[in-house]
Amino acid sequence: MKKFKKYEECLNYLFGLERAGIKYSLINIKSLLEFLNNPQNSFKSIHIAGTNGKGSVASIINSVLIEKGFKTGLYTSPHILDFRERILVNGEYISKKFVLDFTNRVFDYIKNLDISFFEVTTAMAFEYFRYKKVKYAIVEAGLGGRLDSTNILNPVVSIITGISIDHTEYLGNSIEKIAKEKAGIIKKNVPCIIGKVNKKLEKIFIETAKHKKSELIFADKFVKPIITADRAEGFEFKTTTFNNIYYPLTGKYQSKNIATAISALSALDKKEKIGIDSVALKKGFANIIRNSKFYGRFQKISDNPLKIIDVSHNYEALKNIAGNLKNIKYKNLFIIFGIMKEKNHKECMSVIENLGGYLVLTKPDYKRAAEPEELLQYITKQKTQNKRVSFTVTHSLKEAYETVKSRIKKNDLLLVTGSFFVVSDFLKVSKLKLL
Repeated sequence: MKKFKKYEECLNYLFGLERAGIKYSLINIKSLLEFLNNPQNSFKSIHIAGTNGKGSVASIINSVLIEKGFKTGLYTSPHILDFRERILVNGEYISKKFVLDFTNRVFDYIKNLDISFFEVTTAMAFEYFRYKKVKYAIVEAGLGGRLDSTNILNPVVSIITGISIDHTEYLGNSIEKIAKEKAGIIKKNVPCIIGKVNKKLEKIFIETAKHKKSELIFADKFVKPIITADRAEGFEFKTTTFNNIYYPLTGKYQSKNIATAISALSALDKKEKIGIDSVALKKGFANIIRNSKFYGRFQKISDNPLKIIDVSHNYEALKNIAGNLKNIKYKNLFIIFGIMKEKNHKECMSVIENLGGYLVLTKPDYKRAAEPEELLQYITKQKTQNKRVSFTVTHSLKEAYETVKSRIKKNDLLLVTGSFFVVSDFLKVSKLKLL
């Protein structure tokens, strides 16, 4: 049996499993979890799928449950700087020793499987949650729903945050097909919360829930958060039940994620009798970054000049940036942007170009990254229509940052957005900290 002696060596092996690509199947995960004696049965879970908003909803629920006094596990992806961001217990990273010991333990078993990075890390998360004796695990699906590795769970509450076109090579090339894949997480007799979705998709979820005899709750009909005050780096909101709740993230679009999270907590309370109250709710929202390591959502990381990182990695997420920028005072806007090959480049570039400013197209050091020249073809056609935009192409985040540093001045704003990998590479080359 091969033994990894160092954490870094172990991590390189795990990341090497990415060459297996995305496995949209439950065969490997079932096999691996059976080998581990099914750790997923040792805790209660809240399972979350959706195109956008999964991280926000998962992080809110996790933070509120921590403030209520429960031991929680949180499994999300991808990470920004540290692999261990993916697996938390009560807001603390999984230990390096556990990552190393787990990988050594399963090495012989998985070497004969064509297994993916995500399948192994999902099993690792479940085993860690059992080891740490968590009461509730909040688990974010990686891709789709029906055949995602996390769909091995039998949760106490299911959540589908929202639906838009993404990962069409796996989930189908229409919004209806994608909705059916996401609906695959709805389980028999398990309540399911649906976030803000297109009206024509509601029928798909209603039919699936009826077949599974599951209660279906549409979040936007259940609770309507009202923003009452904008603050420096967040806002206050109220509902019909709770007042003066502070959310330390920018963006009114977060209202739909708040509605989904509160609806899910209410369903959990109804089922588990956990007694969600205003104190836990207020503390949970206020402490979301600390409790859930919820980084990179239009997050300020330095002043003079102002620098903001934002992991808006698809069209739906990018559309929210313009609204966020309205809350910030700056003289000139600089944008570093890169995205993955499988995204809708034409739509994404139309949003980015319309923000104006000085745009630096680039690519992270990752095999699925789109070439900046590929992105450029969608902007040059509109060059004469948008005089405010000037742009350049670079081929690394180091080059992109050096380009901006030579031009940016005090009172300007640098926005680094797009893929998680873009933000990650930027933080490495800039040596700026998340908190």
